[in-house]
Amino acid sequence: MRDTDALIGELVGNLQPVRPLSFGRGFALAVGAAALSALAVIGLFGLRPDVLSGRFDAVYLLASGLFLMLGLAATVAVIVMSRPQVGNDHSGWVWSAAMTALLPVAALIVAFGRGAQGVDAAVARHGLECLALGSGFAVLVFAVLTGWLRMGAPTSPARAGLVTGVAAGSLGIFAFSLHCADNDIVHIGLWHSAVVVVMAAVGRAIIPRLVRW
Repeated sequence: MRDTDALIGELVGNLQPVRPLSFGRGFALAVGAAALSALAVIGLFGLRPDVLSGRFDAVYLLASGLFLMLGLAATVAVIVMSRPQVGNDHSGWVWSAAMTALLPVAALIVAFGRGAQGVDAAVARHGLECLALGSGFAVLVFAVLTGWLRMGAPTSPARAGLVTGVAAGSLGIFAFSLHCADNDIVHIGLWHSAVVVVMAAVGRAIIPRLVRW
């Protein structure tokens, strides 16, 4: 029988110390990616005229604030998931998601009241543009958070992927909202919220394959 001490020495002989993941560094990287996305929106498309002139629409402020809060809360949850510890709570983002969910609910109620008058090809085309561009500007945050998860060890890759998509989608549509001048609750509640849903589905489908350990 082999000497136990020798066996242990062989097992740990090639191990190298690993630098623990820093919450502050992960959060800073994600926020930095979101800021770069916002600057890219402004640089490519320009800032909303009302924001540029200091006039803020109430619906725009409320919706943008909710998306920003959800994006930051979900980002915090993703970073915490990358460093599993006993007693960690990942559910804080759920409350922000519940509040943000009021936007599509309100949109559906208003859209139902408008009836067929609210159905228009140009409106749908504009909505699809926001969905596509908002998702596009979510990619950088998505990539940063995915890379951070790959450096960590999330115990539930599927859940981590879902929340990563929520964070990226929320911050992506917040960035694009700096340009989109549509203050209609139906447009914001349906099409802007759809960015979060789409990115959440993408994260849930892709990330578990990338962070296996």
